[in-house]
Order: sequence, then C-alpha cells, then structure tokens
Amino acid sequence: MVQQEHSEILRNRLRELVLAESLPAALELLEALHPADQADLIEHQDEFVQERLVRAFSADQLADVLEYLDEELRTRLLVELPAATIVPALDRVDEDVVADIVQDLPPEQAQRVVSLLEEREAVQELLAYPEESAGGRMSPEFVALRRNWTVDESIQFLRRQSPDAEQPFYLYVVDEAGLLTGVVSLRALITAAPETPIAAIMSEEALSVRTDEDQELAAERMRHYNLLALPVVDQAGRLRGVITADNVLDVQVEEATEDMFRMAGLAEEERLFRPIREAVPPRLAWLSLNLVTAFLAAATVNFFEGTIERVAALAVFMPMVAGMGGNAGIQTITLVVRSIALGEVDSRDAARVLRHEALIALIKGVVIGLLVGVAAWLWKDSPWLGLIVGLAMLANIANATLVGVLVPLALRRLRADPALASGVIVTTFSDVVGFLVFLGLAALLVSKLT
Repeated sequence: MVQQEHSEILRNRLRELVLAESLPAALELLEALHPADQADLIEHQDEFVQERLVRAFSADQLADVLEYLDEELRTRLLVELPAATIVPALDRVDEDVVADIVQDLPPEQAQRVVSLLEEREAVQELLAYPEESAGGRMSPEFVALRRNWTVDESIQFLRRQSPDAEQPFYLYVVDEAGLLTGVVSLRALITAAPETPIAAIMSEEALSVRTDEDQELAAERMRHYNLLALPVVDQAGRLRGVITADNVLDVQVEEATEDMFRMAGLAEEERLFRPIREAVPPRLAWLSLNLVTAFLAAATVNFFEGTIERVAALAVFMPMVAGMGGNAGIQTITLVVRSIALGEVDSRDAARVLRHEALIALIKGVVIGLLVGVAAWLWKDSPWLGLIVGLAMLANIANATLVGVLVPLALRRLRADPALASGVIVTTFSDVVGFLVFLGLAALLVSKLT
C-alpha cells in the first residue's frame, strides 16, 4: 500500500501529466504500482482526469484496475465507453467480477457487452442469480474430483487443469451427477499414497450454501467455521461454484457499510466524494423525513409552553435529558444490530436481551440521574428541580435503551433490515418521551419550582 505522503505526491503528479497531455508518462507512472493503488489514485482525481486515463488504458491495464475501482465510479466510467473497448478488458477478468461489473451497467449496454464476451455463458449463469445471493457472489472456478479416483489420478488431473494459483487449497469431491459429496485438503492429497482412493481421504462433512441463499449467510458461515472457501450448490445439491475469502471480505464490508449508512439515513451508494448533484437529493429527502419527527418533539415542548414560561430554568436541562437518552439508545441499538448481523440473537431472544439491557439501563439511569440531579440542585439552588431532572434522566435512558432493543428486533421479525431507520426511531422516542416526562413532572410540581 502506498504511504499517504507519497500517495499525495503521486496524485498531484498524475494530474499534472494528464493535464499536460502526457498520457504515456501518466500510464507509465500507474503501471509501476499495484492495481489497488492505481485505483486509489484514479478515485482521487476529478472526472476529467479519470475519463482521460481510462480511455487511454490498454485492455490489460483496464482489466487490472477494474476489480479495485469503486463500483459507482467504475460504472460511471464504463458507461462512457463503447462495448468494443470494454469487452477485451472483461475477457481478461474472472467471470464473477465480470458479472458484478455488468450488473451495474445500463441494461442495453450490459446486453451488448455480454453478447461479445468469450465466456458469455458462464457470465450469463451468474447474472441469473440475485446480486446479493450466494450464487451472485460465487466464482464458477473450482476444482472437483471424483470419489472413485485414486490420489495419483487426481494429481494428474490437477496438472492438466492447472488451477488458478489464487484458489484456496480445498478440492471438492462430486459424484457422477455432479452432487457435492465431500472435500479433500491439498495436504491430504499430497501426503497420501498414489494408489489411495479419494473416498478414503476425503471428509464427507462438506459445509455448503445454496445458490439462492443470502450472501450474508454465506459470509457468516465462513466466519463461524473459519473457512477459506465455501462451496455453493443448487437446490439439487450439485456443485455450482465457490465463495472465497476475498468475496466474504467484500460482503462483510458492504453489509457493515449498509447497516451503518441506513442507521444514519444515507443511501447504500453514498461516498464522501460522490458528485454533489447525486449526493444532495437522498440526504435532503432523509433530513426532510427527520424534520417531521422533529416537529413531534417540538409539539411536545409546545404543550408545556406555560410551564416553561413560569420556570425558565427548565429550558437549560431539556437538551441534556433528550440528548443523553438518545446516546443511550444509540449504544444499545448499535450492539443489537451488530448481534443480529452476526447471528448472535434473533426475535426469540427478545425477552433475554430486554432483561439484560433493562438492568444496564437502570444502572446507567440511576448513576447519570443522580449526577445530573445533584448538579441541577447545586447550580439552580433547587432540590425539586434536581429531583425532576434526575427522574426524567432515569426514565429517558431506560426508555431509549428498551426502544433500542425492540426496534431492530421488530424490524427483523418483519423481515426488514434491522438497521433501517433505527437511529431515527430511537432519537424520536428519546426526544418525545424525554420532554414528556421532564416537562410533565415539572408541570405537576410547578408550585415547588416557583
């Protein structure tokens, strides 16, 4: 990986060369770097420089960098290129990567590109699966042996096949119908006697995932069993492909980013340097929705306008009560969403999680409530104000914590993403309930405060 300071120098140099129309020198600068570093330099250029570079790439150069480019940028750059320019590069890329790239292209362009590919049938098979399924994520390149072969026959087969060096050292065993029946490690194959049947050294406990199952399930299964690769089978159990560790890393980054973005109300494709014309509309739409929930909190405050006018000191502590509740809720919801994503909890665990988090909420609420209550008492010289603030803090922390448990579990039960709008819902509840409890107690005890 290029160091940050050196990377900044390279970015500036690359831009200077392109603007000076020294494209051969710019391409030479990029060729000295790993494709991942090339992609990083390209992503940090403006659109003009990016387009000039991609158009100047040879098929080999474009193939090298495509896998590492940000998906949105990659699509934007390829949309501007003719199919005849894209196809020679894609013919040099693994089929699973090609399928990912083609899925993001406009339908008409995607159809033209696929029709010209050398491995169009393999790509079309992958495109038939949903993008976020195990079938859509798998690589069709794998090594399959027969259980009735000997070790010597299997090694001769491997020599003829010359499998990709990047494939993990798992060799899958299938029967005559292509059904997955076992797995053999490369170490076991090499150390066994030549005449040993594969059936004698294979493990029949070959974990797998179906083509129609979610990619997140595949990633979790690989993480749980510490696998470098996971075979993908169809409904009948026939081996169709393999999901590898690098695929899983991509899935986990995507899923974690998706959850984080959804909790904050950002689109899945949002990026820091996303073009302004594309970044503003979704963010503005979500903030507009937030504005509706903010009016609910404002309406609650407005209901107690008379109480606030009589005791102005209440206004000082209102943001504190609401804010601490919101923070407590976000703590809980982050833990619950993560646990759901890792398969550690589901809707059946709701009662146990609620008991656990309720106890934590009680402890947090008592401690924070005492601290704030005493501070309010000493600051405003009013024990009744301190009592009200302390009780409101306790109630709102408990409320926000419980909502932080129930909202993602309820969304999960409804088969929706647990992260979807969870942060907004928790914030709304903490604001409205916090103000309601705080100002409601103040209204009841207003004679003690004036």
